[in-house]
Amino acid sequence: MRARYRFAEWTLKAAPGMVVRHFGKCLICWEHSVDTADPNDAQTWCLKHAGATRHSVYEMRAFQYFDATLTDPSASGTPPKA
Repeated sequence: MRARYRFAEWTLKAAPGMVVRHFGKCLICWEHSVDTADPNDAQTWCLKHAGATRHSVYEMRAFQYFDATLTDPSASGTPPKA
């Protein structure tokens, strides 16, 4: 039996209703804020944590959720819609 390989084309699209999320993380003790849509909330958490612990090294991250969609209908094994 021979294997047959086929490349499929996919695209990424931001998940509906999902906004960019942010969180701050202390690089001394690894505690972190909850993720939030407002970057100011994550920064405020870092400042409050710095005041409470005297830790001075932080990381801010932003991320977003995506959906992957097959853009080449022939690659899925189903005939294209008319």
